[in-house]
Amino acid sequence: MSNHWPKRAQVKKKEPDQKFDPSLKDFRVDLLPFKKHPRFLEASEEVQNKILSCGWLAYNEKTIAIELKIVVPACSDIVYKNVPGTEDDISQKIAIETLTDEAFHVLLVNNACSITRKQRGLESLRLPEFNLVMKMLQEQDRWSEDWQKIIVKLVTAIVSEVLISDYLKLLAEDSTIQPFNRLTVDMHRRDEMAHSPIFKNLAKLVYSKLTTEQKEFFMEMLPKPVNWFANIELGVWEAMLAQIGFPHTKEVIGDCARDNEVNLMRIDYNGITKLAQELGILDCQRGLDSFALQLSSQK
Repeated sequence: MSNHWPKRAQVKKKEPDQKFDPSLKDFRVDLLPFKKHPRFLEASEEVQNKILSCGWLAYNEKTIAIELKIVVPACSDIVYKNVPGTEDDISQKIAIETLTDEAFHVLLVNNACSITRKQRGLESLRLPEFNLVMKMLQEQDRWSEDWQKIIVKLVTAIVSEVLISDYLKLLAEDSTIQPFNRLTVDMHRRDEMAHSPIFKNLAKLVYSKLTTEQKEFFMEMLPKPVNWFANIELGVWEAMLAQIGFPHTKEVIGDCARDNEVNLMRIDYNGITKLAQELGILDCQRGLDSFALQLSSQK
């Protein structure tokens, strides 16, 4: 897989054209957690468009958080040879290439956010921490051993890299939004489509070298980030809506929270289930119980 990197890495390609059409929307309405809420529907077109711009910024900043706070630290653990099964030269090279990819993705996405903020008058908008990152850090704090913290971080990175391609696809193929936004997401997605199988293979390498105790911990942790990823980030939305002066913020967020803050129906996690099957995790009762607990309770 490492041999393909020079040809497919988007860091080696030309960046997308930065032309901006202010008449086009920045984001898709159907991706808003409150898309059918009467308070959103009755808002003026100007307010709705500003909310869509916030959605685009949140979409991108969540991507940056995944890259910098989850994937980069996990790859760094591999480079420092703290992860069993990844001490070989190929695994090391793949981890370093992934770090290079992620640095470019952050540059690409940050540039897209900067353009949107300036064009839409949202320079002062500040977003709180995303649920996915908070949940990972909270889970790490529950455990005392370094290897446990490393596995929590690693499985969060694995799940994120497997799920993020579909997350990006939602906008990468949408011709109705800002062309620059679509092209930015599409460039990112091309790399992530390669990262998904890479991280699945890394999972197999690591799992094969774990002790029995570590394997049991791995199978308990693997499904958890799926729930974290599926969270609709109402805390982030509440902060953004309040900052742009949306008058019905509390009502809208409260109604969404009552519906369900974690919606597994909005993501396709078959890739994680298949990975668990390939690892043999679903061949034992503990693995089955772990997946049933995390992925059935929210449906």
